[in-house]
Amino acid sequence: MVIIVVESIIPHEKASEAGKKWLEVTKKFPPDRSVSKQLFIAIRPSSRGMISLGAWEVKDGKEKEALVRTNESMLMFTEIPGYKYSIKTFLSAVEAMGIVGLKPPEG
Repeated sequence: MVIIVVESIIPHEKASEAGKKWLEVTKKFPPDRSVSKQLFIAIRPSSRGMISLGAWEVKDGKEKEALVRTNESMLMFTEIPGYKYSIKTFLSAVEAMGIVGLKPPEG
């Protein structure tokens, strides 16, 4: 299983604008459980701005669709001055062990 993780940094003074943009983005890109399942979205303040971290579990065979959808939705936020984000993909621990020729323990 592929997990997509998005980290965003929102300038403190743009937090309200980012919240309004999030409402707009979720209307244009409503959750599509046939592509991915949201695991969490968490936000915390930092000296760099508001940090948002979100993770989605991607359905098998939907990796490309999920990445395109994620990129399209995140690009909408770039209208906010100073907004930055990164998209990362991860494999489950079981799949990652297989890449290095190991078999995870049963259970």
